[in-house]
Amino acid sequence: MAFTQYPAASSSGKTSYRTTLTSGTSWTVPAGVTYVNVTCVGGGGGGGGASVINSSSGGGGTGGTTTFSTISASGGVGGRNAHANLSGRNWGGGGSSAQANSGWGGDPGWSMTTGFSTAIWLVGWMGGHGQVVSGNLTVTPAASISYSIGAGGSGGSAGAGDAGGAGGSGRIDIEYWV
Repeated sequence: MAFTQYPAASSSGKTSYRTTLTSGTSWTVPAGVTYVNVTCVGGGGGGGGASVINSSSGGGGTGGTTTFSTISASGGVGGRNAHANLSGRNWGGGGSSAQANSGWGGDPGWSMTTGFSTAIWLVGWMGGHGQVVSGNLTVTPAASISYSIGAGGSGGSAGAGDAGGAGGSGRIDIEYWV
């Protein structure tokens, strides 16, 4: 089986380094580094809210785009809301927010109402996970590279039910050799 190695193998005994960017706006290329492998993770979308009473819940917000030089990963879509025009005895639970810098979508809110022949459940939709895009770049030692970390989408509003959780923010993973 044929394969291409990027960059070409070297007998110089270089050491591999990895760094994760979770905030800030620029990264300085270390001395001696001429290429990097980069993975961008977009922000996760917020979970949708749920409501089972005479009030409307809201959908989750879209996650932000993460960009490093020419590599870009889109944020996840916000989860749709769930709403029914019912009244009875209502309870539910708010959606959990996703872990920071994970790019995961937020959990949906849920609600339940009783007082009918059966209990009625409503669950919003989970927020979409952020896109993951990898690539390699030729870089110049000591150069400053601009980047942006995608924010997680906001959780959908509760209405008279329960709110969705916020999506996790994005991150950038960089691998290089010195």
